[in-house]
Amino acid sequence: MRPTDILVLAATFGLFTGLLEGAGLLFLQKGPLARETLNIFFVPSGILYVSPLTDLVLCVAVAFLTIGIFRLARPSLQDRALFFILIFFLVFDLFAQGFDRVLDPRVIVILSAGVSAALERGCRKHTEQIVRIAWRSLPALAIAVVLLMSGVQVRQLGAEQRALAGLPPAPRGAANVLIVVMDTVRADHISALGYPRATTPNLDRLASQGVLFENAFSTSSWTLPAHASLLTGRYPFEHGAEVLDYDGRYPTLPQAFEARGYRTGAFSANTYCFARGNGFGPGFLHFDGVFTSLADAISRTLYGRLLFILQEDTTHDNLPGRKSAVEINSHFLHWLQQDPTRPFFAVLNYFDAHSPYLPPAPFRSRFSTKPNPGGILNPWGIRESLDRPEDVRDETDAYDGGIAFEDEQFSRLIASLRNLHSYDNMIVVVLADHGEFFGEHGLFQHGNALFLEGIHVPLLMLWPGHLPAGVRVRAPVSIASLPATLMELVPGQDRIHFPGDSLARLWSGSSAAEESPLILSELVSRISPGFGKSRPRSESLLTSRWHLIYSQGEQPQLFDWRADPREQRSLDQSAEGRPIAAWMLNCLNDHRSLIRQPDCGLSAAQPPELAGSFSSTRSAP
Repeated sequence: MRPTDILVLAATFGLFTGLLEGAGLLFLQKGPLARETLNIFFVPSGILYVSPLTDLVLCVAVAFLTIGIFRLARPSLQDRALFFILIFFLVFDLFAQGFDRVLDPRVIVILSAGVSAALERGCRKHTEQIVRIAWRSLPALAIAVVLLMSGVQVRQLGAEQRALAGLPPAPRGAANVLIVVMDTVRADHISALGYPRATTPNLDRLASQGVLFENAFSTSSWTLPAHASLLTGRYPFEHGAEVLDYDGRYPTLPQAFEARGYRTGAFSANTYCFARGNGFGPGFLHFDGVFTSLADAISRTLYGRLLFILQEDTTHDNLPGRKSAVEINSHFLHWLQQDPTRPFFAVLNYFDAHSPYLPPAPFRSRFSTKPNPGGILNPWGIRESLDRPEDVRDETDAYDGGIAFEDEQFSRLIASLRNLHSYDNMIVVVLADHGEFFGEHGLFQHGNALFLEGIHVPLLMLWPGHLPAGVRVRAPVSIASLPATLMELVPGQDRIHFPGDSLARLWSGSSAAEESPLILSELVSRISPGFGKSRPRSESLLTSRWHLIYSQGEQPQLFDWRADPREQRSLDQSAEGRPIAAWMLNCLNDHRSLIRQPDCGLSAAQPPELAGSFSSTRSAP
């Protein structure tokens, strides 16, 4: 074949393979053959043109290599090799999507190679006819891809514009609401909460202007259920996003603010768990998550995904298309300035403290004597744990550098909002979705246990001129209380109701603040690599003094977390701890009572040893 025939044939195969692949990926992730676990490589409708373009580039590159190699070595084998490779790309793509749940990857490769070899022999007998078909088909395939690209883009832009046009009038003087989630940041690594390293000097200064919750706890120890809780006000057993995506069974904060005439936007760097495809789209008129970078888009195609996995296996490099807090801020500010007349509700997810810990210079080495610490632990199972103490230290140093980088970028974001005069009437919430383990209890990363290191998170609320300044709340609180709190701060006439008590009682001096709260956290084992040791189901119940952790089939653990913050000594079998553990287990056995009544409906049975509420929930900074 002539070089031009080879390139046309390769381009035709690439576009045709990509069109089939895009349709398959889009169908398989939600259809009857979809996986029963979280799809971290979720694809939006844009995959319909990204897959063809990716496979086009791949096949054309293969064609150039084939021409170069076989012209120099064995010209007689050029056509045979090209047909085999192009057919293999198509067959493997189909088999990998259809049989990846039932066949070993090596079996799929061998099966694809056998089928491709058989088809290659037949194609060689009709080379001229196939080349003519390729010349005729290529323009139609190219037009189809262009139409798909235009249609998807126009549809997405049109949907957002129609939604904006249909918003009701916003209340006059309505406050803007900004939630910044520092993904994977544990509370005891925040300098405002006593960490000896100056990881968050900017947050420390802002804490003197608002309300800092010293003991905030997540509803889980990984992203998906935690984000579902902070947006719905529900516990994981209620909202159901414990392993799979959120199914929308309860209204969310963005839906409530959309109903009040707010522009709503989400800007997520954690495109694996907090994205429109994970069920978080409803209510957000704009969702900046997946496909916002070329690397992220390519990594969601079949061959892009395989290249990413191969790269991680060999180089332990960063995640593909990983967005930094700089990009999140930039995208958010650009969106904000498109329509500054309406109040906004926005959720930003910073991902720079998540493994692999690779913050940019100079933050990566800020707390280390090494120029490039960290980067060993990886969330997708490349390295799940560490054996050497020096590696643990290096990973911790880089993790702290990631927190410091996010703190710096958050400070710059606030400065930009001040310049835009959006900060003058804005509620700011800064929190984390969960924590992280660095060898405590033999664990690393997160999503594997409910000890304090995994669920104790920072929580700061600011609203200049409306919330008290310099208040530190010591009482335990749950991130699930955030929706009810915001609804109290920004009242409206809509019918959306969020359960739970508002946190405003804790800074307003309400008598209800003296009650000893019960904080629930939950964790369901996931069939997914890279998250360490998981148990079938774990539950955690925490009071102002006691912390009970119960995993199915295991002995309950009870800790006096005030006296033993590292939770090294379980008291479940002690004379003092036995009745407390029994009472708290009764609470866990009746989730409905736990939610409806702070005392589980068991006030009469509550042991006196459970006393330990603080006489005051407020303190000076």
